[in-house]
Amino acid sequence: MEINNALSAASSGDALKQAVGIALLSKVKDTQTAQAVTLLQDFAAAQHPYLGKTLDIKI
Repeated sequence: MEINNALSAASSGDALKQAVGIALLSKVKDTQTAQAVTLLQDFAAAQHPYLGKTLDIKI
């Protein structure tokens, strides 16, 4: 999903478009969170048992 489309819908004047845009933003956020959790779990599983327990990530 494109976050730009969701942001533009959320910032428009129409109340229905705003509601849909907010729902889309929430869905995108949930999807990205789930993908990040999976990625971190895969990183931890691929490492030595003593490595990969903590990751320093800057955004």
